[in-house]
Amino acid sequence: MDKKIESYIDKIVSQLNCDEEEKREIIDEMRDHLYLLKNEYLDQGFTMEEAIQKSLVSFGEQKQLTKGLQESLFPFYKAFKIGVWILFGLYSFITLFKLLFQRIIFRITDYTINGDTLNRYAFTPMNSEGFFEFIMFNSNIIPFKNTIEYLTGFERFNTDIIINNTLGNILIFLPLGIFLPLLFKKYRRFTKVFVTSIVISFSVEILQLVLKIGQFDIDDVILNTTGSIVGFFLLKIIKSVLTIPKGSFFRRITN
Repeated sequence: MDKKIESYIDKIVSQLNCDEEEKREIIDEMRDHLYLLKNEYLDQGFTMEEAIQKSLVSFGEQKQLTKGLQESLFPFYKAFKIGVWILFGLYSFITLFKLLFQRIIFRITDYTINGDTLNRYAFTPMNSEGFFEFIMFNSNIIPFKNTIEYLTGFERFNTDIIINNTLGNILIFLPLGIFLPLLFKKYRRFTKVFVTSIVISFSVEILQLVLKIGQFDIDDVILNTTGSIVGFFLLKIIKSVLTIPKGSFFRRITN
């Protein structure tokens, strides 16, 4: 295979927002056509280098081909991208407000009305010796300890508390597993979404604990990450269901 032709194809296809199967299909079609052009120029008496250069020029400018292919794959790609960014912004704001900002507001309100004696989000032990003891008292690092208590202790917890701390923790991060792959190419890999979800959830838990607006619970990190994983695979399922057998992408933009 000619390196110049392969590099030319790679620069075009690598910029496309589509799955790997579609990319391979496009690469095969472009390669077949370019090598056919090269052989035609060779038959006309041109040297190998001249034949390759002429086939690339005849095929078209890379940026224009990338744009044409993307529009062929997804005619409303730009509008879709803008819409996804808007939804991601709203989701981020609502999530941060729910997990941090709203709690800070309530914490300030509680402090103003009741002094520092009431904290609806964390427990302050009697005769507390400092912040370290507060951290120890409001932290759970044993996986599934609290989740099992919620699921087996219906008589001790309100239903809304059980739902919020189990299903709620999954659902609140589910959109993250959908938005990340849609907006960023590097997050189309499962490991990237997995690690990022852990980091974000862990950071939120630490902030809640440090600001005394929540408890650190490893179960929350696990459930949040599970939500992102569900979202990631849900997106893959949706994409596979919506994939319609296509004709030649290359012919549609070059005819």
